[in-house]
Amino acid sequence: MTRSAILKPRRCALTLFSLLLLLIVAAPAFTQEKPVVVWYVLDFPPLLIAQGPAKGQGYMDVVMRQLIEQTPEFTHRITHSNTKRIYDTIRDTPNLCNPSTLWTPERTEFMVFSQPILRWKGLPNGIIIRTRQATLFAPFLNTAGELQLEKLLTEFPFRIGIVPDRAYGTEIDQILARHRERLVEVASSNLFASNLLKLATQTEFDAVVGYAEELHYLIGSGAVPAEFQFLPIAEARHLLEGGIGCSKTEEGQRIMAAFDRILSHPEVQAVNEAAYLRWLPNDRLRAYYLQRKAEQK
Repeated sequence: MTRSAILKPRRCALTLFSLLLLLIVAAPAFTQEKPVVVWYVLDFPPLLIAQGPAKGQGYMDVVMRQLIEQTPEFTHRITHSNTKRIYDTIRDTPNLCNPSTLWTPERTEFMVFSQPILRWKGLPNGIIIRTRQATLFAPFLNTAGELQLEKLLTEFPFRIGIVPDRAYGTEIDQILARHRERLVEVASSNLFASNLLKLATQTEFDAVVGYAEELHYLIGSGAVPAEFQFLPIAEARHLLEGGIGCSKTEEGQRIMAAFDRILSHPEVQAVNEAAYLRWLPNDRLRAYYLQRKAEQK
């Protein structure tokens, strides 16, 4: 037998051993799990629509879908929750994100925020009242038909229904904080719809704070009767900067950096704006363009 013939099996064995060793070393790279993003979402139509014929078509549903599709480097898990649980849990969870949050000074202590979802931001909250009681609110309207909320709460014993831990925008939040005795907190799974139904059937409170598109959607979907009226709030002068909020941790900041890269693309901004405008009632659509034009100056 030649020397070559003797060495050949040894070379084969060595090659096989080397390949086996390479597979063992490389195995963790193939099996290593991707970082996880835990989304805590509300049933908050038409921002996030969790049920019904328009399920998944809310404007924040559209934003979330784009972010999930364009960040395959993460594993995305979605959990349905309520406002209080979100803000309690995010303090102790390193990778939690909420797709429908407003910036507040208090939240910056435990959250990092994305750049605005909409290039021109969104319309502020207003007051929703029973149409049959509109005359009671008339003395507190300015010449533009906007409700002077500070004057109302100072001069008349109206009670306002609010959702615990929900932010309504800086100007509104500051007024409500000065009149806590006028506030009635109401918690439920479908927050705004429940409050409107209570407003229609009982006397615990006289109005609720919310977005015009919330009322428009709920009436249009038949979730509440068409017996409510939206009043813009005079003190809410600025468009709202809504966005994604994530845990204020190294992990949360890495997630947010990936989201911001996507949200900065003009084509993504255009899709987000179209999704938002779809749900605005016609009168608020005009208000949106007027306010946007005013803030461009």
